[in-house]
Amino acid sequence: MRKINFREKGRELQKAFFPVHLAEINGTALRIARIHGEYRWHVHPNEDEFFIVVEGEVTVETKLQTFTLKEWEGLLVPKGLPHRTKAETPSVVLIIEPVQTNTYGVFVEEE
Repeated sequence: MRKINFREKGRELQKAFFPVHLAEINGTALRIARIHGEYRWHVHPNEDEFFIVVEGEVTVETKLQTFTLKEWEGLLVPKGLPHRTKAETPSVVLIIEPVQTNTYGVFVEEE
């Protein structure tokens, strides 16, 4: 067993949009990532993805709706829904998803 300090782990991240695997819980991955700027539109065809903002403010856009998440707010993005994340200032999110999830998703064209 090991204790995880999410704030410390978030501050260790140097590059945006490169999730780091922290733990596995019964086939579910707990990952942490820095979000800064705008990520490309992408989709996870077979897996749901849950974001929790640890630090900062993150926007999650879908083709239908935009969500602004503040610290300790979360959002479930259902499988098959194209989305992108962005943050005006460096922010940190926890990502909960199946271990086999391609964290970068399948890129989709902007409309």
